[in-house]
Amino acid sequence: MEPQHTDYLIGHINPAAIAANYQCGHCTADTTTHTDDNGTVRVAVHHDDGCPVLTGALSSAPDVARAVAGHLPDTFKA
Repeated sequence: MEPQHTDYLIGHINPAAIAANYQCGHCTADTTTHTDDNGTVRVAVHHDDGCPVLTGALSSAPDVARAVAGHLPDTFKA
């Protein structure tokens, strides 16, 4: 079986909460959510022109981690 790329995350994650909590550390990015043709809710991040995350020079992983951690229930926080 060939490996497949997927954007799916494990567990219950609220896309609206991710969009509300996401803050790019390098620009004033806006976030929106939309539902694709398969019914999957997607978060779209609209970075400013020249943002190093938009150009791929820097990873968005730290910003995504902060957005996810911002809406985790208190029972999962240390």
